Amino acid sequence: MFDSRYEVVLADTEDSKEIHYALRYRVFCLEKRFENPTRFGRQMEMDQYDSQAVHFLVKDRVTNNWIAAARLIFNSVESLPISTVANIEIPERLHNVVIAEFSRLLILNSFRHSQRQAPAEPEILLGLIRAAREYSLSQNTENWVFLCRRAINRILGSVGIAMEQIGPACVYRGIRVPYLMDLNKAFDNVPRVSPRTHQMFSRTQTYFCYSDLYNLRVA
Repeated sequence: MFDSRYEVVLADTEDSKEIHYALRYRVFCLEKRFENPTRFGRQMEMDQYDSQAVHFLVKDRVTNNWIAAARLIFNSVESLPISTVANIEIPERLHNVVIAEFSRLLILNSFRHSQRQAPAEPEILLGLIRAAREYSLSQNTENWVFLCRRAINRILGSVGIAMEQIGPACVYRGIRVPYLMDLNKAFDNVPRVSPRTHQMFSRTQTYFCYSDLYNLRVA
């Protein structure tokens, strides 16, 4: 299972955030060519939303390498990046309310290639979602928007996690679909559909703070 090999780390220091940005540079600038690498002289992919975001990293316990990441951006939906690229329709109750956008999801290609015999992407995706969900609920944020490939929605649906499509597919780094996830209800079917995933989501420790792992003081 996920926790026997990987751990999710909340990047709560400047050094750990720079690890996150460097992973994004490797994936979005060098591997996928979504962004022009010459725009980022320090080889760290960043944007104007990072100051409002919480950043998560995944470490492979076996190799001690950082291999995946994602972020949560907290704001009203009108101010989230999804609203600039997709035509979305959300319930009236969520207008002018702080929600979160789950974004910048990545797994290094080099890690994917090393796992051909036993693909780990679904487990890593679930590990990141589990940690980000716990963090969001601790901040009294109960809803996410998520612009992603349909394949990700199928992966989540296969273990009983439900997302609601809130607009037509759009072209943004390929074909992407906007979804809404109610963090209190989206996981109701997980115990029935995937007991293994339910067991994973029942753990009380879903992420560690970088500052705690390395005995650092947060500024």
